[in-house]
Parts: sequence; structure tokens; C-alpha cells
Amino acid sequence: MREQPVGEAVDDDDFVPEGLMWLPAKEIDVSEVHQSLVKAVAGSRGVEFFTTYVLDAAMASQLGRVQLAIDHTAGEACGIFLTDRMADADPAKSDPIFVDEATEPFKFRYFDDVEEAVWAYSEHLKKAGIHPWMQP
Repeated sequence: MREQPVGEAVDDDDFVPEGLMWLPAKEIDVSEVHQSLVKAVAGSRGVEFFTTYVLDAAMASQLGRVQLAIDHTAGEACGIFLTDRMADADPAKSDPIFVDEATEPFKFRYFDDVEEAVWAYSEHLKKAGIHPWMQP
């Protein structure tokens, strides 16, 4: 059982998650960042890179991942959304070969909170009609 804010106990079976959710963002090395994001922030100094997985809360399935470049000095963030697409199959083993597909980098104001930046970027995806579950 969990507790509702008003102190009333509720059975966990009554809770139905919905919408998008993501794991806490973690910092990553530039070598792990998609080239389009690196290129979008080229020339910026002191940029930190973060990533998180985006999940469909109701199905608990991974939809893709967000990568963010954070420039604390300029107060800007730049994000991309990555999905895996099966590009081919290994002819010898018949194993699928996946490639990353990335949205165009999107720059926006950053206000010193990485989780807020992930939220702001997810709002951009929604407004642009690029919902992760609509990706090919």
C-alpha cells in the first residue's frame, strides 16, 4: 500500500501510470554523444552531456533516449531524441543491425536543473508532434 498526500491509504492496484516518464539523467562522456549533438554545440566551452531513457509509463517500455548538451555559462541546453531502427540483418547470423536515428538538435534556455531541462525538451517533442511512440 502507498499513501496519498491527504494521508488516505490506497491500494497500489488502483494506481495506473500514464504518459511519458524518464530515469534520472546521468552525465556521459562526449565519446558517447551522437555526432549531430556534438556538432550543434561545437565551439561552446564547458559543455556537459547528459542522457536518459524515455519510457511509456503505462506499458513500462523504453521508447528511446534523450541526450542533452548543457552550457551553464550561456544558460542554454540543446537536445536530441534517439530511437533505434533496424537497418539491416547480419547475413551470416541473421542478427538485426540497429542504427540510431536522431531528431534535429533543438536549443532552448536552461535554468540550472538537468531534470527540468529533460522535461522542457520532452515538452518540445510534444509540441512539435514528435511523440516518441510515433517514431517509425
